[in-house]
Amino acid sequence: MADILDEIVERRREDYARLGPCFGVDVPLQRARPIVPFLKETGAILEIKRASPSKGDIAPDLDPVSLARSYESSGARCVSVLTEQRFFKGSLNDLIAVSSACSSLSFLRKDFLLYEDEIDVAYRSGADAVLLIARILDAPLLLKMAARCRSFGMLPFIEVREAGDLAKLEAASKAGTVLAGVNSRDLATFHIDPLIPAALRNRLPCRTVFESGASTPLACRFARRLGFDGILIGEAAAKNPEKAASLVRGFVDARPDWVGHFWREVGRRSAACGEEKRPLVKICGLTNEEDALLAADLGADLLGFVFAPSPRSADPRKVRDIAARLTARSRLPASECVGALSSPVSRPRKTPLRPLLIGVVTDLDSDQGRDALALALDGVLDGIQFHGDDPRAGLDRIEEAGGSYGIGRYAVVRLGSEDDLELIQDLRRDGEPRVLLDARVEGLAGGTGTSIPRRLVRLAADAGTLWLAGGLHPGNVRSCIDEFSPALIDASSGLESVPGKKDHALMKSYFREIFR
Repeated sequence: MADILDEIVERRREDYARLGPCFGVDVPLQRARPIVPFLKETGAILEIKRASPSKGDIAPDLDPVSLARSYESSGARCVSVLTEQRFFKGSLNDLIAVSSACSSLSFLRKDFLLYEDEIDVAYRSGADAVLLIARILDAPLLLKMAARCRSFGMLPFIEVREAGDLAKLEAASKAGTVLAGVNSRDLATFHIDPLIPAALRNRLPCRTVFESGASTPLACRFARRLGFDGILIGEAAAKNPEKAASLVRGFVDARPDWVGHFWREVGRRSAACGEEKRPLVKICGLTNEEDALLAADLGADLLGFVFAPSPRSADPRKVRDIAARLTARSRLPASECVGALSSPVSRPRKTPLRPLLIGVVTDLDSDQGRDALALALDGVLDGIQFHGDDPRAGLDRIEEAGGSYGIGRYAVVRLGSEDDLELIQDLRRDGEPRVLLDARVEGLAGGTGTSIPRRLVRLAADAGTLWLAGGLHPGNVRSCIDEFSPALIDASSGLESVPGKKDHALMKSYFREIFR
C-alpha cells in the first residue's frame, strides 16, 4: 500500500516552494490576541476538519466560526484547526477566523509543518499550540521548531507513534514544556489501532493526548482510562456537532483505572512481540501448576483459566498458588526462572515477565463466575475474558463488578457467519481495542477444537487487528500466522493429552512452530 504520509509531505513541500509559508493566505503581520494556554486542564480537543484522505469529504460546507462556538457550548475549551489544503481542504483562513472570533478558546494549528518559519505564521494566525509530527521531522529541526513555539508562548504538541519518535520527544521535553500526542491512526496507511496509544502511554515523559479513532462516548472513555490528559476528536465531532457534548463528557467523566492498566500492559507486551515478529500467545484451559509453569517457560504471554462448567474448570485455590509461584519467579534473575531451559523452544526474556492471568467466564452470575471476579478484584487474575452469548452485556456486568477502579476485560465473539462481523465492529467502535474470535459451535462456549472457517477469518483480518482462537495446534499454527498475521493466538484443546491436561510434547512443538 502506498505511504499516504509520504505523499502528503511531498506535495506540501511543492506547495511551500510555490506559495511560501503562508500558502497564499493573507496572514496578519501581527498577532491580534493574547495566548490562551492550551489544554490547561484535562479535556477534549475538538477539530475543525472538512475532509481526510481516508474518508473523503467529512463536512465540506462547515462554517469554522459557527462550529468552534458549537464546540465551546459542548464543553470543549481547546479546538484543533486543520490548515492543510490539498488532502484535508483546510486553510489558514479558518484558523485566523476562529481565533479572532472566539477569544476564550485555545487553538491548535494542525498541519504537516516542515519549516521553522511556519511557526511564525501559526503564531500570527492566532494559534496557541502547534502540531509537530516527529516522524516527518529530524531531531535537530524538531527541537528548533519546538523552541520557536515556546519563544512565542505557544505549546509544542509533538505527535509520536513509533519507537524512533520517542527519543525526539524525550529530547524536546528536556528542553522545555511540550505536549505529546499519540495517534491511533497510522498516517502511512490510515489504519486505526487504539492499542498503539495504550502501548506508548507509560513511555511518555510529559502530558499526553490520545489522537484519532474515537467516535463514541465509550471510546472516549477508554482513552481517559488509559491515563491520557486529553483526547483529540476529529471526524466524529465535525460531522455530527450535536453529538460533541456526549463525546466530551465520555472523556472528562472517566478516570484512569485498572481497565486502562490492563490494556497498557497488553499493549506493551504486544509491542515487544511485534519486535520479535510473532503474535502474543495465550494458552488456555490450564488446570494445574505443572502445565501453567511450562507454558510460562516456553514463552506464553497470557494464561487462561476456565471458570465455567467444563473438564477444564479451574480451582480458585490452584489459580492463587500458580499466581504466587509466577510472581515469585518474576522477581528472580532470568537465568533462575526459565524452567524448560534446556529446550531449544525456550526464549528467555531480557527480564523475567510474568504472563498475564486471564479468567474465562461464560456466566457472571454463576458461582464460578463470581469466583473469577473475586480473583480479579484481589489482583490474582489480571483480566476477565467474557465468553458469553451477549458480549456487550457481559462487559457491562464486569464494569459494574469493578466499580470505580475497574477490572481488565475483553470479549469473545463466536464467529459463525458474516452477521457476526458487525458485532465485532460495534465493539471496536465502542473502544474495545481487541476482540477475541472463536468458532461458533451451537451449545458449546469454547474449547471445542473447531476452527473458524478461513473465509470468515480473512474477512475479520481485513476489517481489523486479529485475536484468534479455535482449533489451533502444532500442525496448523504456523500456516495460520503466515496467512492471517494474528496479533494474538489462543490454544486450548489442541495441546491436550486428555481434557484438562496438557501434552508437554505438543506444547513444545506448538511454541517451536511459533518461534521459528
